[in-house]
Amino acid sequence: MKKTAKHNYRKVSNKLEKVGGLKKATYAQVEHIYKMLMLKYVMSLEDQLKEDKAHLLLKQNTIQTLEEDITRKGELMALWVKAQKRNVKLVNRQREIEEDDHKNLFAKLVEFRDANTELAEQNKKITKDNFDLTRAYNGLHTLGKFAEETGVDIKKHNGKLPENQKWDFEQKHTLTEAGKVRHQYKLKPKKDQND
Repeated sequence: MKKTAKHNYRKVSNKLEKVGGLKKATYAQVEHIYKMLMLKYVMSLEDQLKEDKAHLLLKQNTIQTLEEDITRKGELMALWVKAQKRNVKLVNRQREIEEDDHKNLFAKLVEFRDANTELAEQNKKITKDNFDLTRAYNGLHTLGKFAEETGVDIKKHNGKLPENQKWDFEQKHTLTEAGKVRHQYKLKPKKDQND
């Protein structure tokens, strides 16, 4: 900004004093003093107006810079808010998916637990049946060995077995509290199927 020289506002007053004051001055001198005063006044107003205009321009530039900054920051905030909403939706969607997966996994866990309980019961039954079968086999094997030791030919008498005849053959093998196996064999005449 261009510097302006300071005005001497006492210049007109000094001229007036040289003349001898306002009462001794002629009409032309008063008119000349009046014109100079008006000129000085207008010049000072113009200088003040220039300064105010420069100051106003500076303020307008500052306001414009601040407006641009506010607009830019507002746009950034809008982008952040939009991104935050999108992230919240993604997180919520992921949470719902994980919640559904958790529910499905829990349902599978319950299903597997129930199946495991059922299969454990079946295993107990099968194990018991297997023990009974093994005991029956051991009993028959022992009986067969005993028969061979006493001179009985088992193969010769195979066709004469009760199950091949008119007899119902039953066997039962029980484990006693003493830990021994008790074998029972029963023969009953077969009932005629024609009855």
